Amino acid sequence: MLNLVTPIQETRAYQSIFAEGKAEGEAKGEVKAKANTLKRQLTRRFGPLPAWAELRIATAQHWQLDLWLDGIFDVESLTALIGSESN
Repeated sequence: MLNLVTPIQETRAYQSIFAEGKAEGEAKGEVKAKANTLKRQLTRRFGPLPAWAELRIATAQHWQLDLWLDGIFDVESLTALIGSESN
């Protein structure tokens, strides 16, 4: 009798799911790295960040973080860059 059992790691479905998960994890890691960089730069430029700013940065989309990272040298205040607490 032939043993035709294929290990799950070798199946196309498993490899596809694994690749999707890996890409998603890398994207989340990139967003986290951008957020950490932005917080570090803002703290250096404007001093300790208020809690509302930390929350806004933590929940921002990757494109928003890119805009804020690009604009950090063009603004005179934290609120000019990311908005105020009530936004």
